Amino acid sequence: MINFLIAGVIIVGGLWLIRQFSKATPQQASALTRQVGGVATIAAAGFLTLRGQAAIAAPLFVFGLGLMGKSALFPTGFPWERKSPGQTSRVRTSVIGMELDHDTGRMDGEVLTGPLQGKRLSSLTDAQLASLHRLCGGAGDQSLSLLEAWLDRAKPNWREAWGGEQGERKAQAPSGKMSEEEAFAVLGLKAGAKEEEIRSAHRRLMKEFHPDKGGSDYLAAKINQAKERLLQD
Repeated sequence: MINFLIAGVIIVGGLWLIRQFSKATPQQASALTRQVGGVATIAAAGFLTLRGQAAIAAPLFVFGLGLMGKSALFPTGFPWERKSPGQTSRVRTSVIGMELDHDTGRMDGEVLTGPLQGKRLSSLTDAQLASLHRLCGGAGDQSLSLLEAWLDRAKPNWREAWGGEQGERKAQAPSGKMSEEEAFAVLGLKAGAKEEEIRSAHRRLMKEFHPDKGGSDYLAAKINQAKERLLQD
């Protein structure tokens, strides 16, 4: 009877894994493989412990934890890295003021000048966004890079839909010296935050906006610039 139960668990688990792998991206498949390997390794360590082979089981257990990774063991992050609720990152140019809610990951902005002044980006039609895109292009600062960072997040296919040079332009890197006040705003911290808070906020935001993870080149550069500004002393 026990053998049938074990076989049933293996079959159901195998079918579940096949389904998960079929829907996963390459990155998700890699993470899932590590987690499955970690669970299997930890299970083997438990079996060896029951058989009195704790000396072998202990390093195997540690190896299994390593395979599973931080996200599996601490889904909300390390306790010492957890952020305070209500934090918001802010980036501002002459045309747009952008905000990122750390709790929800939602990013939205407000138009600061021009015919659409006072409107939220999320409320604009595609035609209005195209008009704003042209306005930002003539602003002479990083307004265009900031708008395109939002478009990449909110409307991933905008480049293909609009076509032309808009789909080919490379994001402009941040220029000019960043003030301490702006650096704290970018990281979503209050003035006087300690070094570990700065590093923790930087790590958290880079996980969200690193270009290798589908984030924004421009915002990633702003986040790095903010950390360097606050830790330069």
